[in-house]
Amino acid sequence: MISGISNIIEHFNAVIDYTANRFEEYFYIATSNYYLRPSLILLIPIVGIFTNKKIGWILIQSYFYFLITNLVFPATKIDLTDNTLIILNIIGFLLIILIIILMNKKKISNLVYGIKKAELINKNIIASVIGISITIILVMIKGNGI
Repeated sequence: MISGISNIIEHFNAVIDYTANRFEEYFYIATSNYYLRPSLILLIPIVGIFTNKKIGWILIQSYFYFLITNLVFPATKIDLTDNTLIILNIIGFLLIILIIILMNKKKISNLVYGIKKAELINKNIIASVIGISITIILVMIKGNGI
């Protein structure tokens, strides 16, 4: 968040227009550039952490599904001769899968978030749809240059 705000301020100082309203300029820079997108996406699991209900668990899980899909999309364009990048992607993928498996343990899901074992599949489907949707929306935004 701090990095995004400092980038907005640097952008503002580089293209300052003294005739325009400063608030409008800041708002235009914040909405037309990507500076705050990572911070907004990171708010998803943070809200989930502070919400000890089923929706909190879904938000946290959806963030991990978002990370998986965000890791898989660029992996299709990896140079197969770069072993370091391939190994890093595999390690990252396995760590995220491990976190998802741990979140699906009966003790964690039922004790903290009140989700019974029978509800886990439905909640995982909802979380995966949300995570994949966020990735698709970001890909569409990047593709359109928004």
